[in-house]
Amino acid sequence: MISVVGGGIMGALSALVAARFGLVDWWAPSENPQRDDGAQARAYALAPQTVELLRELGIWTALADKAQPVVAMQVFHVQPAAQVDLLASDAQLEALAHIVVHADLLAACEQAAQYAANIQRKGAFQPPDPLACDPALACPPGSSLTIAADGKDSRLRRAAGILHSRRDYDQMALVMAFTTEQPHGGMACQWFRPEGILALLPLHDPHQVSMVYSLPTAHALQLKAQSLQDIACRITQDSEHRFGALSPASEACQATPLAMTTAERMTAGRLVLVGDAAHTVHPLAGYGLNLGAQDLLALRQDLQTEQTAHAKTFDPGHRGVLQAYAKSRQFQVPQVQWGLDILWRVVMGETPGLAGGRSMGMQFVQAMPHLRKWLVGSALSGRAVPF
Repeated sequence: MISVVGGGIMGALSALVAARFGLVDWWAPSENPQRDDGAQARAYALAPQTVELLRELGIWTALADKAQPVVAMQVFHVQPAAQVDLLASDAQLEALAHIVVHADLLAACEQAAQYAANIQRKGAFQPPDPLACDPALACPPGSSLTIAADGKDSRLRRAAGILHSRRDYDQMALVMAFTTEQPHGGMACQWFRPEGILALLPLHDPHQVSMVYSLPTAHALQLKAQSLQDIACRITQDSEHRFGALSPASEACQATPLAMTTAERMTAGRLVLVGDAAHTVHPLAGYGLNLGAQDLLALRQDLQTEQTAHAKTFDPGHRGVLQAYAKSRQFQVPQVQWGLDILWRVVMGETPGLAGGRSMGMQFVQAMPHLRKWLVGSALSGRAVPF
């Protein structure tokens, strides 16, 4: 028996991956309709690798008509001005990513899990002793492998005695949707501004975009306190009227603190961490959910290897599976996390002359088609550059 602990998108994906290897107890309470991290307002940029996983799990069919392909991305540097254009055609792809809103992705994942024959959904699982520091006590009884997909405040991680570090960016991400005067044409845009990083992602409606604006905490709270119309006017200005005048399409502007968290290890006993339970990243490249999907792809590969080698005595929680998973994530997760952290430092750095250097660097990239093609390929293969 494989146990998956954690609801939401990552929990459902974990249960569906695990169901390919046996019966699954999915310990997942229904998601709170008003989460404190503003997830309901989010739109996710799904990398091609993540989309392929959704196809294999039977989820994409319900999403294909609701997802917006990103055919190109424009990255702007403000003061001094510079621009880089990244095109899907540079990588011989139809899309750099697909944008889906949280509610649609969650509904599709939960529907697929609901009809999966091997998944039995249960209520919330509480470790008997949340401070036990014992992996055995962190897992549901009778579980041969437990997948902790219970988020950044993971109770299982804490109960298993896995320490984690936290780097606070002293920033908040503001999330809101807008109606645009001009059609977005499948274009995603990002502005590196002196005060923060603004991204507008195209939604399925040709005249709607989703905003993620990473700002210093005090600045973010000040903007969030304004009326929705005033926020729309401010974003119209900060986006340099790229899509014309913007008007509110959300009932509220959501805000969530930003931090990079890293578990000291991703396995303990028969427990594995996936998604935010193992790591969080800065949202400047839209990479959080995609990194979690890569966790599941790695775990699936390790389970397949074990199942092939020991078909008659297959044990999902065998030490070999745990060791292989830990090793496979040992380098890629820090590479992405610290790559994004370094990019954030470079973008937000105020060292004299750094802004001019950033602008010159972007101008150089824009003038080099082969370099732009390499950047697109790097992003799609999982390295830490935008998209």
